[in-house]
Amino acid sequence: LERVCVCVHPSLCQCVDAAGSKVRGDCHLLLVGDPGTAKSQLLRFAAKAVPRSVLTTGVGSTSAGLTVSAAKVEGEWQLESGALVLSDGGVCCIDEFSGIRECDRGSIHEAMEQQTLSVAKAGMVCKLNTRCTVLAATNSKGQYDQEQPVSVNVAMATPLLSRFDLILVLMDTHNEEMDEIVSSFVLNKSLGGLQCCSSGKLWSLRKLQAYLFHVRSLTPVM
Repeated sequence: LERVCVCVHPSLCQCVDAAGSKVRGDCHLLLVGDPGTAKSQLLRFAAKAVPRSVLTTGVGSTSAGLTVSAAKVEGEWQLESGALVLSDGGVCCIDEFSGIRECDRGSIHEAMEQQTLSVAKAGMVCKLNTRCTVLAATNSKGQYDQEQPVSVNVAMATPLLSRFDLILVLMDTHNEEMDEIVSSFVLNKSLGGLQCCSSGKLWSLRKLQAYLFHVRSLTPVM
């Protein structure tokens, strides 16, 4: 799962055909599952691993906070960028994605698919870039039901789910052996008895950031 989160960070080149239609090169990932499956921790680590990233939550976020808002400063109207615009060229991590109000979800359709935002506010008409990868996490309604589709489990419309290239389901299975391993890990970490792996086997966060920055600068040719 950690490898998937890292693999979606590097973006491919945006394809433009002869008609001028653009195909985005960034992948969007949605983590769906039961509470307590470390979805929020994965988003926090993903935000740290990328030099340019924004971490926000869907609870209380409005369309203006995610996209762009207009504010009057010293008698003149100015545009203030939201989370998706500030993440241009990086990663936007949205926790509690299902907490976004239904009336505000439609505003991020264009930002996720066309990677642009068409703005017409306070007499200002412009188009802003949102060329970023969206990593989102949300809980299911109660315990995840494998017999039901994802749209039913998360109470989210299919058009918005179709914007995500990968949807990973994290389930809290009833396994006593796994529960014992997880509880022992948490207790050992709290008591300071957890031994870290040798530095030679794991990359440091700084090295991982440099690697991701280098990969994003490459232009692959097929």
